[in-house]
Order: sequence, then C-alpha cells, then structure tokens
Amino acid sequence: MKFFSLLLGLCLSAVVHAATVTLDWNITWVMANPDGLANRPVIGINDEWPLPLLNFTKGDLVIAYVTNRLGNESTSMHWHGLYQNGTNEMDGPPGITQCGIAPNSTMIYNFTIEQTGTYWYHSHTKGQYPDGLRQALLITDPDEDVG
Repeated sequence: MKFFSLLLGLCLSAVVHAATVTLDWNITWVMANPDGLANRPVIGINDEWPLPLLNFTKGDLVIAYVTNRLGNESTSMHWHGLYQNGTNEMDGPPGITQCGIAPNSTMIYNFTIEQTGTYWYHSHTKGQYPDGLRQALLITDPDEDVG
C-alpha cells in the first residue's frame, strides 16, 4: 500500500508542475534597429521586436497559434532542439514535416515539453530568421537540482 501511495504521489507531482501555455502570435513586418545603425524592416511577433523570450517548465503543454501576416510569403516556426517524439508534424521545416503557413493563415502547434535546457525558436522559411524571426527559449524542471 505504501508503494502505491508513493507511486500515486510521484505521478500527481508531475501533473502539478505542468501547465498549458498558450501563445497567440501574429507574425508581422515591423521597423527596428537590430544592429544599431538604422531602422529597417524585421520580422516581429505581435508587432514587436525583439521577440519574446520563452520560459517553459518540463511537462508544459504548448499550444501556439501562429498566424502569418507577412503579406505575400509563407512562414513557419521551428522549435530548435526540442524532441518532437510523436508530434513530428510540429517540428516546423516546410516541405519536410509541414506545409508553410500561407499568408493570412494560422497553424496551431501543439506539443508537450519533455526536456530541459536552453534552445531557440525560429522560422525555417527562406531567410526569415536572419530577418529577426528568432529568439531563445528556456526550459526548467523545478524538481531538478542544478546546484
């Protein structure tokens, strides 16, 4: 009986830490000064650049609504380094695991965070990540001893 109680407690503790993280993003062109020399068009999220730094916890369910507002070009979102075991279609490279997100269309990325570490997210379409569609994402585990 003690073993069952311990096992149940461990399972429930994993559920307690997990959250659903919903991202509602419009991918747009914005004016910014990324190199400190002059304003130029860059790709932003929700009309802002730099893009948001993402912080997740291991076990989080991520639901990202990514809407393409770039005019006449497609886009995509790749979650660099994240395991997509069982959700390969959420990986992001157009023409490989998904079609590009057409102009004025939305793709819903839906996956569970299964690891910890420092990663980044970026477009896998044309030269969009050099144009600003990139940023870091951090994943922590509150039960992990990092000291």
